[in-house]
Amino acid sequence: MAKRTFGSVDRLPSGRYRARYVGPDGRRHAKVFNAKADAWAWLASQQTDLLRKSWRAPNAVHRTVGEYADDYLARNDLRESTRILYAGLWRHHLREAWADVPVDEVTPAAVRSWHSKASRTSGPTALAQSYRLLRAILNVAVADEVISSNPCRLRGAGTPKASRPSRALTAAEALQLAEQLGRDRRTERYRALLLVLAFGGLRFGEATALRRSDALAGGRVRIERSVRRVGGRWVVGEPKTDAGQRTVTLPAAVAAVLEEHLEKHVLSSPDALLFSTSSGGYLARSNWNSTFRRAAHATGLPAVRPHELRHTGATLAAATGATTKELMRRLGHSSPAAALIYQHAADDRDADIARALDAMLGAITEARDGNERPQ
Repeated sequence: MAKRTFGSVDRLPSGRYRARYVGPDGRRHAKVFNAKADAWAWLASQQTDLLRKSWRAPNAVHRTVGEYADDYLARNDLRESTRILYAGLWRHHLREAWADVPVDEVTPAAVRSWHSKASRTSGPTALAQSYRLLRAILNVAVADEVISSNPCRLRGAGTPKASRPSRALTAAEALQLAEQLGRDRRTERYRALLLVLAFGGLRFGEATALRRSDALAGGRVRIERSVRRVGGRWVVGEPKTDAGQRTVTLPAAVAAVLEEHLEKHVLSSPDALLFSTSSGGYLARSNWNSTFRRAAHATGLPAVRPHELRHTGATLAAATGATTKELMRRLGHSSPAAALIYQHAADDRDADIARALDAMLGAITEARDGNERPQ
């Protein structure tokens, strides 16, 4: 019989057999069996898992998703606003279904079943965020080699299903909306905000965290922070991505409106919010959305969504011929993927121009053919 080289089996005073080996984590793992053959068989299975790179630490297998979630939410690298968001998602959308489930018992089928049920009671954004959080939690278990692969494999589940694709406004439409806001003294203070969002491509939280000192000479705005309301309180932190801290130059016409806005609506303190409520506080997204939708309806653009102002800024910048790297810097993107979306949108606009030229050429050709026909 060949000599066994992996692990060892010894007989305990109780008469049972203890199998032991040192795992890749540097720890000694052991399990007790009634029969010696069973002990050696277990060692053989552990060795096979090691060779197949599917080994899981026996003492970690029984950790639950809830325990991993607690560890994940306690991470030091999470922004406070992100931690609050994740805690709410876990509490309202994930805890009941997953808290007590051992991580090694989470299967793709179980995830699919949960997602199907949750889609009936959760909105598309909350569902997508919850799925991404579950996937991130289980990725830690994969890294710990407690499970060999992540069971969250639903294609597209991490992206909210929009009721319709986003569309960019034209520059004329954006100006029309700004003019509409400027006609009403109750909304006139938001005219500059709309233009900065539409032509600067800022995120709403970045724009509403700007202070007077962030309005620089030459029509530039400095983005160093972002604000959002989470759990009933305002949380100020760094921008969404590592590339979020940046300086954006506004078109001269927009810079002129911003200069006027500074004189009329912003307190003299360097720390005064650039875009605020009439009392000087942070502007809630819900209030802005309502104001925006009323202006859009008044101008005959009821289907426009507030977030499409950033989409507009990105698409207009791409239409100028900006490179991917330039778009990434302007928009605060840390990867090229999102910037490429807007470049594709600009390509589509160019295709529209080509189609219009084709129509012109067709009209010219038709006119020529008509003139050349025999009388």
